[in-house]
Amino acid sequence: MSKYMYSIVRCLPDPRTGEFVNVGAIAGDPAAGDWAVRRLSNTERIKRFASPAAIDVADRFLVRVSSEIAEAREVLEAEGTHPLGEGWLSGLHHDHRNIVQLSPPTPIVAGHAEAALDVIFRHMIIDPASQPRQVTVGKDRVVQDLRKAYQEAAIPAHFLRPRAEVFIGDKLHSMIDIAIANGRTVQLAQGWSFRVTGVERLVTQVKAWGFALERLRTGDQGRLVDALGRLSEISSNVDLRVVIATPETAQQEAAYEEAHQVFRALRAQVHSVEEVSAVSAQAVNLLHRST
Repeated sequence: MSKYMYSIVRCLPDPRTGEFVNVGAIAGDPAAGDWAVRRLSNTERIKRFASPAAIDVADRFLVRVSSEIAEAREVLEAEGTHPLGEGWLSGLHHDHRNIVQLSPPTPIVAGHAEAALDVIFRHMIIDPASQPRQVTVGKDRVVQDLRKAYQEAAIPAHFLRPRAEVFIGDKLHSMIDIAIANGRTVQLAQGWSFRVTGVERLVTQVKAWGFALERLRTGDQGRLVDALGRLSEISSNVDLRVVIATPETAQQEAAYEEAHQVFRALRAQVHSVEEVSAVSAQAVNLLHRST
């Protein structure tokens, strides 16, 4: 559990009166870059309170915020940096004083951004039209939790190599979510979520990912190249960890069983996302042994 910040998004049809209706919320962990936005699903009260023009302004604001979060997530995955800090939410609160206004950023304890929004919508924004949400966890959530575990383990930043590539021989290569390396690779870590729809495509992705790594395990020469072009050697017995969001439905279970055959063939240690600290703890041990 971490400290998240949230703001409730309000629509004020006539800002002079101060009357408003809640239309959504934004929540995120500024330290980890884990942000999410959610719109109220019950729009009938909003329509009775605000004009179509005012609702359109609020909707366009929420769409813009969603786009900013999506772009920041891409930067986080590619470069390991997160441009949306606490100042971003404070800036939105400060800059929007007209039809759209935000409540002052307030702390809340949660495991991830969507969980924070669940609490906010359950206790602060009553949304009777919303249906029970099927719990889905994207791969990006898993990778964010993995990145956070490395940070909490105080692994020096120069050892963290997000979005690196493992090259095998002259032609084969495979992406790795995070590698722990500095001239020599001590750990590879990959995140997968089996708590999603479209698991057939997921299994195909796992098999494609594992193909090159299988050649590494059988002794073909490999090397790691990170997003900045830095090269590290990599041995066939490198520590390989897979972190997963565990399946819940029968279809997801079947997909995981098929993917697990790939993980077993690669001699990868598999951890649920709730056990991600075991991955960073092993990385610390490996770094101590290598020094």
